[in-house]
Amino acid sequence: MGSLYSPGKANRIAPSPFGDEDGFDGDLDPGVIRLLEENARLRALVTQLSSLVLKHVADQK
Repeated sequence: MGSLYSPGKANRIAPSPFGDEDGFDGDLDPGVIRLLEENARLRALVTQLSSLVLKHVADQK
């Protein structure tokens, strides 16, 4: 009877679902990609601003 555990495969890493070369945006228009990047940048700025506002409000109490 064979072993269920195969030591030869123990150190292998499962392939990433994101491993394709062209990425998810390979078929998107460059303008759409720029908008998505700008959206991500603006979201990060909103997060920073929200943190600053919350800190300022907490400091006033």
